[in-house]
Amino acid sequence: MRCIGSLLCISGWLEAMGAKQRVGFIGLGNMGSAMAGRLLDAGYEVTVWSRTSSSADELVDRGAIRAAGPEEAIATGTVCSMLSNEDAVRQVFTAERLAAAPAEFVHVNHATISPEAATEFHASHDGRYLAAPVLGRPPAVVAGKLVILASGDPALAAGLTPILEAMGRRVWEFGPEPQAANAVKLSVNYLIIHALQALGESVTLLEKSGLDAGRFVEMINDSLFPGAVYGGYGQAIATSSYTPPGFTARLGLKDVNLVLGLAEQLGVRLPTGAVLRDVFETAVDQVGSELDWASVAEVTRRQLPPGTPNAG
Repeated sequence: MRCIGSLLCISGWLEAMGAKQRVGFIGLGNMGSAMAGRLLDAGYEVTVWSRTSSSADELVDRGAIRAAGPEEAIATGTVCSMLSNEDAVRQVFTAERLAAAPAEFVHVNHATISPEAATEFHASHDGRYLAAPVLGRPPAVVAGKLVILASGDPALAAGLTPILEAMGRRVWEFGPEPQAANAVKLSVNYLIIHALQALGESVTLLEKSGLDAGRFVEMINDSLFPGAVYGGYGQAIATSSYTPPGFTARLGLKDVNLVLGLAEQLGVRLPTGAVLRDVFETAVDQVGSELDWASVAEVTRRQLPPGTPNAG
Protein backbone atom coordinates (compact mmCIF):
# COMPACT_ATOMS: atom_id res chain seq x y z
CA MET A 1 0.00 0.00 0.00
CA ARG A 2 1.31 3.45 -0.95
CA CYS A 3 1.14 5.96 1.92
CA ILE A 4 0.37 9.63 1.44
CA GLY A 5 2.24 11.40 4.21
CA SER A 6 4.12 9.67 7.01
CA LEU A 7 1.34 10.30 9.52
CA LEU A 8 -1.11 8.33 7.41
CA CYS A 9 1.38 5.45 7.25
CA ILE A 10 1.82 5.51 11.02
CA SER A 11 -1.93 5.66 11.52
CA GLY A 12 -2.48 2.64 9.28
CA TRP A 13 0.27 0.66 10.97
CA LEU A 14 -1.14 1.40 14.42
CA GLU A 15 -4.60 0.36 13.30
CA ALA A 16 -3.24 -2.89 11.89
CA MET A 17 -1.45 -3.58 15.17
CA GLY A 18 -4.55 -2.81 17.22
CA ALA A 19 -2.89 0.14 18.93
CA LYS A 20 -4.36 3.57 19.50
CA GLN A 21 -2.83 6.51 17.72
CA ARG A 22 -1.46 9.08 20.16
CA VAL A 23 -2.58 12.68 19.86
CA GLY A 24 -1.83 15.67 22.06
CA PHE A 25 -4.36 18.42 22.66
CA ILE A 26 -3.38 21.79 24.13
CA GLY A 27 -5.94 24.40 25.17
CA LEU A 28 -9.05 23.14 26.94
CA GLY A 29 -11.56 25.94 26.85
CA ASN A 30 -15.13 25.22 25.77
CA MET A 31 -14.13 24.47 22.20
CA GLY A 32 -10.88 22.65 22.92
CA SER A 33 -12.48 20.37 25.50
CA ALA A 34 -15.29 19.44 23.13
CA MET A 35 -12.84 18.73 20.29
CA ALA A 36 -10.55 16.63 22.48
CA GLY A 37 -13.62 14.73 23.61
CA ARG A 38 -14.43 13.86 20.00
CA LEU A 39 -10.95 12.40 19.58
CA LEU A 40 -11.46 10.27 22.68
CA ASP A 41 -14.78 9.06 21.32
CA ALA A 42 -13.05 8.13 18.05
CA GLY A 43 -10.60 5.90 19.91
CA TYR A 44 -7.49 8.06 19.99
CA GLU A 45 -5.14 8.09 22.97
CA VAL A 46 -5.30 11.77 23.87
CA THR A 47 -2.78 13.56 26.07
CA VAL A 48 -4.24 16.88 27.22
CA TRP A 49 -2.78 20.04 28.72
CA SER A 50 -4.22 23.37 29.74
CA ARG A 51 -2.89 26.25 31.79
CA THR A 52 -5.81 25.65 34.12
CA SER A 53 -5.26 22.07 35.24
CA SER A 54 -8.85 21.56 36.33
CA SER A 55 -9.99 22.10 32.73
CA ALA A 56 -8.65 18.62 31.99
CA ASP A 57 -10.54 16.86 34.80
CA GLU A 58 -13.59 15.76 32.82
CA LEU A 59 -11.49 14.56 29.88
CA VAL A 60 -9.20 12.61 32.21
CA ASP A 61 -12.27 10.97 33.74
CA ARG A 62 -13.19 9.90 30.20
CA GLY A 63 -9.78 8.35 29.60
CA ALA A 64 -7.48 11.16 28.52
CA ILE A 65 -3.93 11.38 29.85
CA ARG A 66 -3.16 14.52 31.85
CA ALA A 67 0.13 16.14 30.78
CA ALA A 68 2.23 17.84 33.43
CA GLY A 69 3.30 20.40 30.85
CA PRO A 70 2.95 21.15 27.13
CA GLU A 71 6.14 19.18 26.49
CA GLU A 72 4.32 15.92 27.25
CA ALA A 73 1.55 16.72 24.78
CA ILE A 74 4.11 17.73 22.15
CA ALA A 75 5.96 14.45 22.74
CA THR A 76 3.01 12.52 21.27
CA GLY A 77 4.20 13.72 17.87
CA THR A 78 0.82 15.00 16.65
CA VAL A 79 -0.59 17.96 18.57
CA CYS A 80 -3.83 19.86 18.08
CA SER A 81 -4.17 23.19 19.85
CA MET A 82 -7.07 25.54 20.50
CA LEU A 83 -5.52 28.57 22.18
CA SER A 84 -7.10 31.98 22.61
CA ASN A 85 -4.76 34.01 20.41
CA GLU A 86 -1.46 33.98 18.58
CA ASP A 87 0.52 35.22 21.58
CA ALA A 88 -0.67 32.19 23.55
CA VAL A 89 0.52 29.98 20.68
CA ARG A 90 3.96 31.61 20.83
CA GLN A 91 4.16 31.13 24.58
CA VAL A 92 3.38 27.41 24.35
CA PHE A 93 5.18 26.42 21.15
CA THR A 94 8.54 27.93 21.96
CA ALA A 95 11.73 27.32 19.99
CA GLU A 96 13.05 25.14 22.82
CA ARG A 97 9.97 22.93 22.89
CA LEU A 98 9.88 22.60 19.11
CA ALA A 99 13.56 21.67 19.05
CA ALA A 100 12.86 18.86 21.54
CA ALA A 101 9.83 17.56 19.61
CA PRO A 102 9.89 14.17 17.84
CA ALA A 103 11.23 14.10 14.29
CA GLU A 104 7.75 13.61 12.78
CA PHE A 105 6.13 16.23 15.01
CA VAL A 106 3.24 18.19 13.49
CA HIS A 107 1.14 20.96 14.97
CA VAL A 108 -2.49 21.42 13.97
CA ASN A 109 -3.48 24.93 15.00
CA HIS A 110 -7.23 25.48 15.36
CA ALA A 111 -6.99 29.04 16.74
CA THR A 112 -8.31 32.10 14.94
CA ILE A 113 -5.14 34.05 14.24
CA SER A 114 -3.83 36.45 11.63
CA PRO A 115 -2.58 35.09 8.30
CA GLU A 116 0.75 36.74 9.09
CA ALA A 117 1.05 34.70 12.31
CA ALA A 118 0.19 31.50 10.42
CA THR A 119 3.10 32.17 8.06
CA GLU A 120 5.34 32.78 11.08
CA PHE A 121 4.34 29.51 12.76
CA HIS A 122 4.78 27.55 9.54
CA ALA A 123 8.37 28.79 9.38
CA SER A 124 9.12 28.23 13.07
CA HIS A 125 7.82 24.65 12.78
CA ASP A 126 9.96 23.92 9.68
CA GLY A 127 6.78 23.35 7.70
CA ARG A 128 5.36 20.76 10.13
CA TYR A 129 2.33 22.93 10.67
CA LEU A 130 -1.28 22.83 9.49
CA ALA A 131 -3.66 25.76 9.84
CA ALA A 132 -7.08 24.35 10.76
CA PRO A 133 -9.42 27.01 12.20
CA VAL A 134 -12.97 25.87 12.82
CA LEU A 135 -16.56 26.97 12.31
CA GLY A 136 -19.04 26.07 15.01
CA ARG A 137 -19.78 26.41 18.70
CA PRO A 138 -19.23 23.74 21.39
CA PRO A 139 -22.68 22.13 20.92
CA ALA A 140 -21.89 21.73 17.22
CA VAL A 141 -18.65 19.96 18.11
CA VAL A 142 -20.43 17.55 20.43
CA ALA A 143 -23.06 16.86 17.76
CA GLY A 144 -20.39 16.14 15.15
CA LYS A 145 -21.29 19.19 13.06
CA LEU A 146 -18.04 21.14 13.33
CA VAL A 147 -16.61 22.46 10.05
CA ILE A 148 -12.82 22.63 9.73
CA LEU A 149 -10.90 24.88 7.34
CA ALA A 150 -7.45 23.57 6.45
CA SER A 151 -4.40 24.85 4.60
CA GLY A 152 -0.80 23.74 4.45
CA ASP A 153 1.32 21.04 2.87
CA PRO A 154 -1.05 18.67 0.97
CA ALA A 155 0.77 15.51 2.04
CA LEU A 156 0.72 16.65 5.65
CA ALA A 157 -2.98 17.48 5.39
CA ALA A 158 -3.71 14.05 3.88
CA GLY A 159 -2.04 12.31 6.80
CA LEU A 160 -4.05 14.35 9.28
CA THR A 161 -7.42 13.86 7.58
CA PRO A 162 -8.59 11.02 9.89
CA ILE A 163 -7.94 13.18 12.96
CA LEU A 164 -9.73 16.19 11.49
CA GLU A 165 -12.68 14.09 10.36
CA ALA A 166 -12.97 12.64 13.86
CA MET A 167 -13.63 16.17 15.15
CA GLY A 168 -15.83 17.57 12.40
CA ARG A 169 -18.38 16.68 9.73
CA ARG A 170 -16.44 18.27 6.88
CA VAL A 171 -12.92 19.50 6.15
CA TRP A 172 -12.62 22.31 3.60
CA GLU A 173 -9.14 22.51 2.10
CA PHE A 174 -7.83 25.87 0.90
CA GLY A 175 -4.51 24.96 -0.64
CA PRO A 176 -0.86 24.76 0.37
CA GLU A 177 -0.35 28.26 1.78
CA PRO A 178 -0.61 28.08 5.59
CA GLN A 179 -2.19 31.51 5.91
CA ALA A 180 -5.10 30.77 3.56
CA ALA A 181 -7.40 29.03 6.05
CA ASN A 182 -6.97 31.86 8.54
CA ALA A 183 -7.92 34.47 5.95
CA VAL A 184 -11.06 32.45 5.23
CA LYS A 185 -11.88 32.13 8.94
CA LEU A 186 -11.50 35.86 9.52
CA SER A 187 -13.77 36.56 6.56
CA VAL A 188 -16.40 34.20 7.99
CA ASN A 189 -16.18 35.79 11.43
CA TYR A 190 -16.52 39.22 9.86
CA LEU A 191 -19.80 38.08 8.32
CA ILE A 192 -21.01 36.82 11.72
CA ILE A 193 -19.99 40.09 13.36
CA HIS A 194 -22.12 42.00 10.86
CA ALA A 195 -25.01 39.62 11.50
CA LEU A 196 -24.79 40.17 15.26
CA GLN A 197 -24.93 43.93 14.85
CA ALA A 198 -27.75 43.72 12.28
CA LEU A 199 -29.74 41.48 14.61
CA GLY A 200 -29.16 43.85 17.51
CA GLU A 201 -30.41 46.81 15.50
CA SER A 202 -33.45 45.01 14.09
CA VAL A 203 -34.45 43.56 17.47
CA THR A 204 -34.12 46.98 19.10
CA LEU A 205 -36.41 48.54 16.48
CA LEU A 206 -39.01 45.82 17.07
CA GLU A 207 -38.84 46.14 20.85
CA LYS A 208 -39.23 49.90 20.62
CA SER A 209 -42.28 49.24 18.43
CA GLY A 210 -43.76 47.00 21.12
CA LEU A 211 -43.42 43.84 19.04
CA ASP A 212 -42.29 40.33 19.94
CA ALA A 213 -38.60 39.97 19.02
CA GLY A 214 -38.71 36.22 19.63
CA ARG A 215 -41.44 35.78 17.02
CA PHE A 216 -39.41 37.91 14.61
CA VAL A 217 -36.41 35.61 15.04
CA GLU A 218 -38.63 32.58 14.49
CA MET A 219 -40.01 34.13 11.30
CA ILE A 220 -36.67 35.03 9.71
CA ASN A 221 -35.35 31.53 10.41
CA ASP A 222 -38.41 30.06 8.72
CA SER A 223 -38.03 32.23 5.65
CA LEU A 224 -35.06 34.39 4.63
CA PHE A 225 -32.32 33.53 7.11
CA PRO A 226 -32.37 29.92 8.27
CA GLY A 227 -29.26 28.65 10.04
CA ALA A 228 -27.16 28.76 13.17
CA VAL A 229 -26.21 32.44 13.06
CA TYR A 230 -29.61 34.11 12.78
CA GLY A 231 -31.31 31.32 14.72
CA GLY A 232 -28.97 30.74 17.65
CA TYR A 233 -27.68 34.27 18.03
CA GLY A 234 -31.04 35.78 17.20
CA GLN A 235 -32.67 33.87 20.04
CA ALA A 236 -29.85 34.84 22.41
CA ILE A 237 -30.31 38.52 21.54
CA ALA A 238 -34.10 38.40 21.73
CA THR A 239 -33.92 36.93 25.24
CA SER A 240 -30.68 38.69 26.36
CA SER A 241 -29.17 35.27 27.08
CA TYR A 242 -25.38 35.58 26.89
CA THR A 243 -24.14 32.94 29.33
CA PRO A 244 -22.56 30.51 29.14
CA PRO A 245 -20.64 32.04 26.24
CA GLY A 246 -19.80 30.02 23.18
CA PHE A 247 -17.43 32.75 22.05
CA THR A 248 -16.79 35.82 24.17
CA ALA A 249 -17.08 39.49 23.27
CA ARG A 250 -13.39 39.88 24.15
CA LEU A 251 -12.45 37.30 21.53
CA GLY A 252 -14.84 38.92 19.07
CA LEU A 253 -13.01 42.23 19.49
CA LYS A 254 -9.74 40.39 18.85
CA ASP A 255 -11.16 39.10 15.58
CA VAL A 256 -12.42 42.52 14.50
CA ASN A 257 -8.92 43.85 15.02
CA LEU A 258 -7.42 40.92 13.09
CA VAL A 259 -9.78 41.61 10.17
CA LEU A 260 -8.89 45.30 10.15
CA GLY A 261 -5.20 44.46 10.32
CA LEU A 262 -5.53 42.14 7.33
CA ALA A 263 -7.48 44.79 5.40
CA GLU A 264 -4.76 47.34 6.08
CA GLN A 265 -2.07 44.95 4.83
CA LEU A 266 -4.04 44.32 1.66
CA GLY A 267 -4.90 47.99 1.09
CA VAL A 268 -8.62 47.28 1.37
CA ARG A 269 -11.03 49.80 2.86
CA LEU A 270 -13.79 48.23 4.97
CA PRO A 271 -16.40 50.98 5.49
CA THR A 272 -18.16 49.29 8.41
CA GLY A 273 -15.03 47.99 10.10
CA ALA A 274 -14.28 50.97 12.33
CA VAL A 275 -17.92 51.19 13.44
CA LEU A 276 -18.00 47.51 14.37
CA ARG A 277 -14.76 47.88 16.31
CA ASP A 278 -16.30 50.75 18.29
CA VAL A 279 -19.35 48.61 19.05
CA PHE A 280 -17.25 45.68 20.25
CA GLU A 281 -14.97 47.92 22.32
CA THR A 282 -18.03 49.41 24.01
CA ALA A 283 -19.52 45.96 24.63
CA VAL A 284 -16.28 44.69 26.15
CA ASP A 285 -15.88 47.76 28.36
CA GLN A 286 -19.48 48.42 29.34
CA VAL A 287 -21.53 45.21 28.91
CA GLY A 288 -19.14 42.36 29.74
CA SER A 289 -15.97 41.08 28.12
CA GLU A 290 -16.68 37.43 29.00
CA LEU A 291 -20.30 37.36 27.86
CA ASP A 292 -21.13 35.74 24.54
CA TRP A 293 -20.28 37.99 21.63
CA ALA A 294 -23.98 38.25 20.81
CA SER A 295 -24.05 40.65 23.78
CA VAL A 296 -22.81 43.38 21.45
CA ALA A 297 -26.53 43.81 20.71
CA GLU A 298 -26.83 45.48 24.12
CA VAL A 299 -24.82 48.45 22.87
CA THR A 300 -27.69 49.30 20.53
CA ARG A 301 -30.46 48.10 22.85
CA ARG A 302 -29.17 50.26 25.74
CA GLN A 303 -28.01 53.06 23.43
CA LEU A 304 -24.52 53.03 24.94
CA PRO A 305 -22.10 55.49 23.37
CA PRO A 306 -18.39 54.72 23.64
CA GLY A 307 -16.93 55.60 27.02
CA THR A 308 -20.16 55.55 29.05
CA PRO A 309 -20.18 53.90 32.48
CA ASN A 310 -21.44 50.35 32.79
CA ALA A 311 -25.20 50.37 32.41
CA GLY A 312 -25.58 46.99 34.14
